[in-house]
Amino acid sequence: TIDPARRLAQAIGLEALTGELRRVEPALFAAAGLEAPGELWAMMLDTKTTGDQMVRRFAPNPQMARRILDNTYYKYFSTSLSGAQEYMAIEQVRALVEEGGFDLVILDTPPAVHAMDFLEAPDRMLDALDSSAIQVLVKSQQVSDNLAGRLIGKGRGLVLRSLDRMTGGPFLEDLGEFLAVFATILDALKHASERLKALLRADDSRFCLVTSPKRSNVDEAMHFQAELAERGFNFEGFIVNRVHMHYPDTGTGPEHDGHLLGELAGLLPELTDGERGALLQGMRRAFSAHNNMADRDGRAIEHLAGAAGEAPVRVPLMPLDVRDLAALHRVGRWLLKA
Repeated sequence: TIDPARRLAQAIGLEALTGELRRVEPALFAAAGLEAPGELWAMMLDTKTTGDQMVRRFAPNPQMARRILDNTYYKYFSTSLSGAQEYMAIEQVRALVEEGGFDLVILDTPPAVHAMDFLEAPDRMLDALDSSAIQVLVKSQQVSDNLAGRLIGKGRGLVLRSLDRMTGGPFLEDLGEFLAVFATILDALKHASERLKALLRADDSRFCLVTSPKRSNVDEAMHFQAELAERGFNFEGFIVNRVHMHYPDTGTGPEHDGHLLGELAGLLPELTDGERGALLQGMRRAFSAHNNMADRDGRAIEHLAGAAGEAPVRVPLMPLDVRDLAALHRVGRWLLKA
């Protein structure tokens, strides 16, 4: 996951998720009354660590790796530049898929409004690395080790000296150093980006969209599914979460009301007949309101199914929050009914 919230970690029995893979201990499953013949591991993607590992892997030698890691521009790009963190997260997923020895890797992406930026990170990285600006800068640095002197000699000295003052350091010297060392890993970075792009579109990579049954959220999910298809991602299906399930009315009329009032008398003997009657009417209103919401959810799901060509998986609104493995198991049973 990329979500730092503690709720997911606690639901699977961990205090917190970090950038280190952690196994959910078998004893936790046993305590919840669950059999776990396999293994469940979890982590929060650590983009800074992944970027540093990529540099060490791609650099021609440890000394060059250290020059890159210590460079001011690398530190900025790896932690703050738009798209860099998404790219590093997908690289970490690739490492888990190809090197982790797992049967299945599940990635919890950002919400749909940000997820496409996440999924397109390898494409944007390839576009950036192939851009004429990058190529010109890298080639110019390869021709001359004194990029600062060359640019200042072309009349940019005043601007660049101002940048030095604004940034509190030798702007061009740092930039020249970064371009020099960046050139040593450029080809490896392009190759890695191509591998990430292929991974996301591989035959055994599938995308599930999770949505609530609100019509606005359903429409957003349908729009996102169309974007996935347009960009060549394999779509597996929709999961509609927190659905109000329809309950059949067990009956109405004086005889049925009398039966219910009798049950209430046994459960709440301290109430008067009038209070139990008022309670029964309130229960009927709540029951009717719930079924109205179930009808509304059903219409939104039918709309989604019609557009998708198949029925989505439904997970009902749970009476209690999902806070532990036992509750997750209940959710899992609904997923496995599909």
